[in-house]
Amino acid sequence: MHAYRCWLKSRARRCLILTDAMRDNGHEPFLCRCPNCRRTVLVKDLICPRCGFSFAWDLAQLHGPAEPFSLKSLLARVGVVVGVLAFTIYFTLSFFNYGEGFTKEVIYELTQAGVPPAPIPIDGEEDFANRVELALALLHSRAPSYYDRVIHEVTSIELMPKGAIKFDGKIIRLTGVAAYIDSATGHVGVRIPGAYLSGLGLLYDRDVFYLAGVLVHEARHRELARVGLNVGGPSEEYECEQTAYNALRRMDAPLSLLRNLEQFLANPSHPRYAAWEQYYEQFDREDR
Repeated sequence: MHAYRCWLKSRARRCLILTDAMRDNGHEPFLCRCPNCRRTVLVKDLICPRCGFSFAWDLAQLHGPAEPFSLKSLLARVGVVVGVLAFTIYFTLSFFNYGEGFTKEVIYELTQAGVPPAPIPIDGEEDFANRVELALALLHSRAPSYYDRVIHEVTSIELMPKGAIKFDGKIIRLTGVAAYIDSATGHVGVRIPGAYLSGLGLLYDRDVFYLAGVLVHEARHRELARVGLNVGGPSEEYECEQTAYNALRRMDAPLSLLRNLEQFLANPSHPRYAAWEQYYEQFDREDR
């Protein structure tokens, strides 16, 4: 019924425009098709003589009166906007947390399943040992082949907070290095950035995944040394990071960790990775 009334008003508007074009003064009779009875009639005084349909409309009334102000209606609209905004923020933050790995679901799963003692010696505080055991348990459960490689190559793991080591009479600074391995013995020293990615006192899934990747990386260094392919420099780091990346993908690591490694693998010569090149240059320099 509402649609029909709108149609009548539309047709009447056209007749009114024709009326204005056909006459200049007064309400002179004119022929027009009535939109109501659909007959062509001689319209007098802007009214159909057959059905009484009025050809004159107050256009201001076509839109109806303005809706009166209602506090309840306003609050309802504000509530809808706030709800949509909260919904958007919630899912944005959820995606960020899962993508960045700021969750503890994997840690909970590993803990519930039981984290076995590490099969290799760990030297460090209890918190550090716990992180290493979680990383090894993660490798064992999600990437067993990489776990076997780590256990085969790594003979011991130690937390090394200091920023330099001695090698062949030289002081080797560890700036930008998360961990290092003594290829002759298999001893791995893990620095603070490698063990505490999120910061001291913080433990999220991303920390466990990252440490697992670090151990795979160091194990690959010793594998290369065994066959004489430890060429050093960015080329060796590229090979080790590729292995770590494959392990992290197998373990379904957080997207942020995968994206960081993908950036390196796509452009290892970028200046942001110069620390590795500077690290290897220290082994070749002549100390004075």
